[in-house]
Amino acid sequence: MSSETGSQRKATGKDAEKKMPRKAQDVNIALRRAYESAIEETIPDSMMDLLNKLN
Repeated sequence: MSSETGSQRKATGKDAEKKMPRKAQDVNIALRRAYESAIEETIPDSMMDLLNKLN
């Protein structure tokens, strides 16, 4: 059982984005884009060589 009441619960997903101030939404979008860009980058061969030496 949660101690939070209806108005104190945190919204999730699209409901949370609707209730966030515009600046917070912009920051959220920018962070998501930066994360997606970072995970799409390839790992350089030199880094892979170092990682393989750990095995």
